[in-house]
Amino acid sequence: MTSEPCEGCVPIYRVEKRGIDTLHMVRVLSEKLKGSVNFAGMKDKRARATQYVSPRSSRAERPQAVEHQLFRAERIGFSPRPIGRRSIVGNRFKLVLRGVQDGISTSIEDVFASCRERAIPNFYGYQRFGLRGMVNHRIGREILRRNFQEAVRILLCDSREGEDSSAREAREAASNGRYHEALTLFTKSQDIERRVLRRLSDHNGDPLGSLRAVPIQVRRLFVHAYQSYLFNVTLSRAAASKMELGKTTSGDNWSIVDEHQLNPEGVHGAREPAPDDAIPMVQLVGYSFRDYGSRFDSIIGGVLKEEEVEPKHFYMKEAQEMSSEGGFRHAPLLAKELQYRLDDSSASLGFSLGRGEYATSLVREIVK
Repeated sequence: MTSEPCEGCVPIYRVEKRGIDTLHMVRVLSEKLKGSVNFAGMKDKRARATQYVSPRSSRAERPQAVEHQLFRAERIGFSPRPIGRRSIVGNRFKLVLRGVQDGISTSIEDVFASCRERAIPNFYGYQRFGLRGMVNHRIGREILRRNFQEAVRILLCDSREGEDSSAREAREAASNGRYHEALTLFTKSQDIERRVLRRLSDHNGDPLGSLRAVPIQVRRLFVHAYQSYLFNVTLSRAAASKMELGKTTSGDNWSIVDEHQLNPEGVHGAREPAPDDAIPMVQLVGYSFRDYGSRFDSIIGGVLKEEEVEPKHFYMKEAQEMSSEGGFRHAPLLAKELQYRLDDSSASLGFSLGRGEYATSLVREIVK
């Protein structure tokens, strides 16, 4: 990255935000910069977060700063390539647990020790599934089953925790087919529901077309949330059966950790001999899923049977933009720079996690 503009370079922005999720922030910033924006990682809506973004095109606008009531984006330099997921090594977290009870220090020490031994499961955080209603993966499941009508019903009609009476009325109106009425009741912040309702109002009886009114990143998120759900169930069952997650055994797909000790580098086959410091990799189910005979693959097979879903369902001829090949995710949480401080009835935590890892997964181990 350079401090001065260069031919073909794109501006890089540091964004400080709170009270807005990454996808909505990116949508607003894209309008301000008059071009599509890339970002590196999703940040929680409620957290005070800093992240980096860039336009995809060097022809985009490049103001020194963009001010918004929920975020501020400041230009910090220029790069010959747009920001991408691989642009970041990891994330540093600082958080405070309030109202903690006696013995919290023991719990923190135990969890931090388990982190160093790579014994904490690398679960996807609850926010992946939609904290207020846990509907994202359920919508994704119905999309994969080609039950688009049910996917739309869940999105519009199922209640969310903490919603006000107007939202509840809107969902009831939508469930009864009163789409115009529901559209007037949902707030501007519930823009996903409003997009779907507008499409339904104009093209009643077209559930797949209504889903396509949702931004592509969110549509893919529904399917990815279901992949995450399958992964979490698999890892939970592996942990419950006392499988060792931090070390490979014969038959595992595996990876070595990068120089920063935060991210795996590549995936090696189950038949390749693994070094002592290798970590096991678990498949994320997609249409390329294969049963290599590993201890994790056998669990995944049982989960898929219970869910009545097959890997081939992840390729959707009628909705190819939501298809997913699948991939791998490391089994243990990779955490470093673990610190904490106690102060009266609170505990301040600091730690670094790799790409795609969730602070909520570590904190849950402490407070559960």
